[in-house]
Amino acid sequence: MTETAKIKSRLTMLVSAAALALSASLVGAQAEIPAELVEAAKADGSLTVYTNIDPALMEKLSSAFTAAHGINVDIQRQSSSALAQRFMAENDTDNTIADVYYSTDRAFHDDLFAKGLFSKVEDVPGYAQWPEEAKSEGTITIGYNPYSLVWNTDLVPEGLTSWEQLNDPEFEGQVILTDPRSSVTSNQFYKMLHDLYGDEFLEKLGTHATYSPSAVPGIQQVAAGAQAIYAPGIHQVVTGLAANGAPLGESFPEPSISSNNVASLVAKAPHADAAKLFVAFLMTREAQTINNFDGFAPIEGIENTREMPQIVNIEPADAMAASEKIYQLMGLQ
Repeated sequence: MTETAKIKSRLTMLVSAAALALSASLVGAQAEIPAELVEAAKADGSLTVYTNIDPALMEKLSSAFTAAHGINVDIQRQSSSALAQRFMAENDTDNTIADVYYSTDRAFHDDLFAKGLFSKVEDVPGYAQWPEEAKSEGTITIGYNPYSLVWNTDLVPEGLTSWEQLNDPEFEGQVILTDPRSSVTSNQFYKMLHDLYGDEFLEKLGTHATYSPSAVPGIQQVAAGAQAIYAPGIHQVVTGLAANGAPLGESFPEPSISSNNVASLVAKAPHADAAKLFVAFLMTREAQTINNFDGFAPIEGIENTREMPQIVNIEPADAMAASEKIYQLMGLQ
């Protein structure tokens, strides 16, 4: 066994698809939402959600919520780093606008909960029934997003199956990547690649790739044919574009990491009851079917969902500790 194979074997043993499949639990009867909460939320009249999640998906979720409860949702979407900067600036000036923070940046959620900027979520209807591994004091995981390889099927008709193919000479200058500096989750992905393939792999990758601040604009470029390949892909973005006819292919090389959809309540939320009702809605089967269509749900029994690929657990602190070296190897310093 080669050293790379040994490293890969050790990584994939950390968290397996089988373990995740066993851990996902079937939520029986949907938790009843108290009428008092619904009335209080309606009195709020509206709410604002800060998110980095695919705008097409967020539009579907907000429309379904409004149809169910008659409460309008203002979706404010930006990349992870820009969204975090905006939120912190508003908090520091006592001008909080967000009611719910719904993103893939779990480390940010944990950090702000520890600082008291996000509230406990244990009182949200449905929390008690939610799988233990998909919740914490300050967060509820609404969907799993294992990172993927994405390609334009017109430009790469044979498809892709391995992260190593990112460095295939025939794709030089045709690869676009999430900027490693954009979020902790991005650092986790590149830390995984470094653990698997070493220094030379990242050095070579940095010489023939361009960068996007987030998956949405990057995958849109691939869909338009401006680039051939995107990594790491977000499945929810791919399905949204493919549903509209975009020529996109996708695979889930193993191992991967999962950039999960995580919801938190903002401590200074102007519309706290509407926020709580919206997060409760995200745990309903209706919202789970929307959020995780052709994807990966934390609970069983959701139609049109998939089994998780092999996932490795890379701690955010470890990824951050390795970030400077990763940036140097990829020529970003």
